[in-house]
Amino acid sequence: MDKRMIALLTGALALGSVGPGMTQEQPKATGIVAVRQMTMKANGDHMGAIKAILTEQPQLVKRVAWHAEAITEGVEYVPELFPEGSDQPPTAALPAVWKDQKGFKAAAAKAENLAKKLAETAKGGDVQATLAAFAALGKEGCGGCHETFRKKPQS
Repeated sequence: MDKRMIALLTGALALGSVGPGMTQEQPKATGIVAVRQMTMKANGDHMGAIKAILTEQPQLVKRVAWHAEAITEGVEYVPELFPEGSDQPPTAALPAVWKDQKGFKAAAAKAENLAKKLAETAKGGDVQATLAAFAALGKEGCGGCHETFRKKPQS
């Protein structure tokens, strides 16, 4: 679910009204699904902080390394967060996660390596090079995995 939809739903719920077809509440994630959703949210928040630094506060470019290292650590254990049988709602994981474990683990490893590269690049202080490494992580790392292994967010 994208941020716009979350904001709309939050506003609708706060006002006590929801649109047609949205009266059924989504189940709340529990167990390993909750852990992996929170881990992915944390990674997304780090990506947001990196973007803000690079586009609004470039003098803090070396601080990108901390965020990228946190992403590296989170992505390192992503495959463990998808054990067999953890496909219950409200997961956004596609069946491909479990059907193509080799591909899923390779995608996670690629994201981990790109996050490491981003951290190292940021330590050098070159904003343009760091932007390029950030773009690669977003497109080839996070995006590459999400394209194959995650349900498309509802808009």
